[in-house]
This record gives sequence, C-alpha cells and structure tokens, in this order.
Amino acid sequence: MRKLLFLLAFLPSLVFGQTGPIVVLTNNGVVLTNNGVVLTNNVLLDGNTVAWYIADELSTITKDGANLVADWEDFLGSGRDLVQATDPQKPLWSSDGILFDGVANFMKTAPFTYEQPEQIYMVFKQVTWSDADRVFDGNVSLRGLLQQTQGGASPNLRIYAGAASASKDLPLDTFGIIRILFNGANSSFQINEDAAWTGDVGVFDMGGFDLGSLGQRANIQVKEVILRNVDDTDQTEEVIFQYLKSKYGLSPIIPFLMLLLLMAHRRNRKTFNNEITPHI
Repeated sequence: MRKLLFLLAFLPSLVFGQTGPIVVLTNNGVVLTNNGVVLTNNVLLDGNTVAWYIADELSTITKDGANLVADWEDFLGSGRDLVQATDPQKPLWSSDGILFDGVANFMKTAPFTYEQPEQIYMVFKQVTWSDADRVFDGNVSLRGLLQQTQGGASPNLRIYAGAASASKDLPLDTFGIIRILFNGANSSFQINEDAAWTGDVGVFDMGGFDLGSLGQRANIQVKEVILRNVDDTDQTEEVIFQYLKSKYGLSPIIPFLMLLLLMAHRRNRKTFNNEITPHI
C-alpha cells in the first residue's frame, strides 16, 4: 500500500503535467504533497487562523428541529462564533451548506481585533444575484466587504475596504472557492483558479465578521469560511486552496485517484486469493 501511495503522489504530475501541490488519498483523508514534502491543512493551525467555520462539522452547529442555525462556532474554539438569536433571521442548515435567504438571514460575530492584512478563504455559491447585496462584511458596514457588484451585472462580485476592486464572476448556483486578501494597496481577489486581481481596496479593518450581512443581504449557500490575520505565502495559499478544492470535490484529479485505488485494491485482493488457493 505504501508503494501505491508513493506512486500516486507522483503519477498525477506525470499524467496531467501538474507542477503545484497534488492530492493523494490515504486512509486518514487528504494529504497534499509538493516535491515529496508532505503538506496538509495543518497550516491552518499555525496561529494565524482567527476563525474557521465548517458547515458539515455538526459539533460546531447549534440548530433547532427545523434546522435553523442559532450558533456556528469557530472550529478552533476561539469563541469568535457566528450567532443569530432571532428565528426569522436564522439561516437554514443542510448537508449542502448553510443557506442564507437574501431577505432576512445573517450571522455575526461579536467585535474582535481583526486588522489588515486579512486573508479570507470561502467555499460558497450565489443562489441568486441582486445588485449591491453583500456576501459578508466587517463588524461595521463597509469595512471588508464581498459584494454582488454595485452597478454591475450577474454574476459579478467585488471586494471593498474603502475602495473597490475589479469585478470577478462566479456563476450562479455553482460552488466556488474565493481567495481574498484585504491589505491596502497590496490586496488581491481570486475565484477558483482564474487570474488573481491585485490592487488597492482601501485600509479599513474588519473588526469582526458578518456573514450574509446585516446591510443588504445576499442569497448564498456556504460550506466553509477561513479567516486569517496574515498575508499568506504563495505556498501556504496554494495548500489551503488545494485542501478546499479536494474536500468539496472541485478537483478533477480526485475521481481518477479513487479509480486507481479501487483498481489496485482489486488487484491486491485477486493476488491474495490466488496465493491462498490450494493447488490440487
């Protein structure tokens, strides 16, 4: 089995010409490798992650019998939980993520120190699009915003922290991975593996996190959000991206590797059966 995993660690590079971190399936989940060095999502435990919200981690979700969510805890236990006490404003949990209706739903942390550089990773989809609706914001309005582009067109998104970025598209009803860095003139905005926009989005600090947004609320469904207080290196950003990409089935390499593992398992079982078959 170890030989098989070693082969799979390099086979995707040979087959697909991939040069970045690649995905390998093991009994313990997903491992990312880069030139033989094991890289896992443990980078999220480096002390720079200020909050981590995972919709399918039910131990962090407080919901009622109708699946309305009152509390979405930080997976790291910091106490920076997303909360909503009013029933009509609670989003709806499902196995596909937490759904915000675009009318009343939002969840918000208490204020906490969250200052630029602020790096945010998010897996979500736009269910519908409405001009100027907000996917998330800071503790105070317009203090670190992901917005359905004001004055734009569906499915445009932009970021804002005193100045606006260029717009980028995430097709409706399609889950994608958003990578955002709020860092003054050195900010960036990227959706999936498109070319990142870089530039100045202003210097406002978020000071907290408001998902769905108390202001103009977006109709979205959210699987995972990671908030970090660092300008991640290219390598760290790629590791986190690949972790999310593989976890949520957004990587074409996963089915291929699963097929290889299944084929290897069948070959091993056949070999084993042949070895123990008595000769008459």
